[in-house]
Amino acid sequence: MFIRRKNRANGKTAVQIVESHRKGNKVCQKIVRHIGQGENEREIQELEKLANSIIIELENQRQPVLPLFKPEEIYTTYKKVPVEDRVDLNNFREEQRVIDGFMDVFGKLYSDLGLDSIIGGTNKDSQWNEILKNCSIARIANPGSKRQTASFLEQDFGIKTPLDKIYRTMDHVATHEDTIKQKIADTTLNLFNNKVDVLFFDITTLYFESFTPDDLRNNGFSKDCKFKETQVVLALIATSEGIPITYKLYPGNTYEGNTLTDMVREIKKVYNVSNVMLVADRAMFNKTNLELMDSEGISYIVAAKLKSLPELIKDQIVGDDYKATVVNDEIHWIRELSHDSRRLIVSYSTRRAKKDASDRQKLIDRLLKKVKNNKINIRDLITNHGTKKYIRIDNNQAIVNTDKIENDSLWDGLHGVITNVKDKKCEEIIEKYRGLWQIEEAFRVNKNDMKMRPIFHWTEDRIHAHISICFIGYTLLKQAMHRIKVQYQPMSIDQIKNELAHAQSSILIDTSNKKRYCIPSKVTVNQKRIYHVFGLKRSEIPHQLVK
Repeated sequence: MFIRRKNRANGKTAVQIVESHRKGNKVCQKIVRHIGQGENEREIQELEKLANSIIIELENQRQPVLPLFKPEEIYTTYKKVPVEDRVDLNNFREEQRVIDGFMDVFGKLYSDLGLDSIIGGTNKDSQWNEILKNCSIARIANPGSKRQTASFLEQDFGIKTPLDKIYRTMDHVATHEDTIKQKIADTTLNLFNNKVDVLFFDITTLYFESFTPDDLRNNGFSKDCKFKETQVVLALIATSEGIPITYKLYPGNTYEGNTLTDMVREIKKVYNVSNVMLVADRAMFNKTNLELMDSEGISYIVAAKLKSLPELIKDQIVGDDYKATVVNDEIHWIRELSHDSRRLIVSYSTRRAKKDASDRQKLIDRLLKKVKNNKINIRDLITNHGTKKYIRIDNNQAIVNTDKIENDSLWDGLHGVITNVKDKKCEEIIEKYRGLWQIEEAFRVNKNDMKMRPIFHWTEDRIHAHISICFIGYTLLKQAMHRIKVQYQPMSIDQIKNELAHAQSSILIDTSNKKRYCIPSKVTVNQKRIYHVFGLKRSEIPHQLVK
């Protein structure tokens, strides 16, 4: 198989995967997959990257994986045959209505990525792998508890899976967590031809509906403000497209700045660290982490804690020696300083300054509401962490600290990053850092769309398995979004889910002879596009189901 460019009459260039085969004495070419059309060289190259990844997937599918087994049918064990010429509609009743879209599309992608054989070494590998696939896809379609997942699979997908088998599958998943992470890392890197040069790193917390700590679940600083519940810490590494590379789970009381050391080792498992730039927020800004990355040969851009820097540098930061430049169509004022032989790049933007001033004013307004007779009752501030920074204690009385407020205003709009990258301009460094929103969105999607938390499991293996299933589901979702964007146009998570949720089939039974028929729903334009991206075609033709 090879990639072919073909000029179209509309001025665009089509990218196709083509395979040569012999027909008699002639060598003919067969189009295996239409990837898409690009208007310029950048778009064409993106399509070719995706084509390379698909070729790898197709070639891997041709190599049988031991042990061999016949995959189970997704919905039924029925075959499709044409509908008879004459049927009496008065005898028809709807037996079930199933959602085809999610299993069709994400089931194909799941297989393309080689995830079908993750669990091995048991007598029922095929069963456990099928359940893992179904649970991962159900996580995208309608996330919920494992009991809800079993009910959803049966009611909406036509797949009957006992709850106890889902739990047993999770036990197998826990023992294969490293395999899952390695497989996902490989598929992500394959998507970009192993040319991922920027990785984003961040951590978040996931809470439990539990107050009893153990070795993994523990109390710590909660980013969801669930300080009474136990939690775990999740560290994630993703590409600049937000597609996940790997993750790691830590006890809930782990300080986020201490996670970077382990994650550097995770990166080294899947990638050549000398070719990658790591971008992280200011929680990673400490001497140990920076020295570690220097020693490992990792290029990095890390947000700096400007107010914790030496006084001499802080005086320069609040000075006026800034030069105007444009970053992502927004004017920034930038200056470059040096700190511990590293580049410290500080930028100022009007938009950020307005936000900083607005956030501070909200805290001040909240604080002033507590002032009575020019004094504040300290008890009123015990749980008010944000406003404490703007008070001072005088003769056992809390007083608004106007000097602190005025000093804070000097830092409005300022943001700094520290880097060991020598060959890029300041605006390039800032632009790279600003892409960190991708991993912040990844956490938002996992927490909200995938409902990764709250976690209801309490054994360590089940907790790890739950995270792995969510991670697989998120990987499928982001891979699909990327491929759709490259081949057609961007679609949001809600758009994709809505289109696939409406790709349904109605299963009818003829009460007179017990014959069953399938009536597919109407196919929309976007459904055709999504199916086409994965080499699928959805038919609207009704058919009879025969065992």
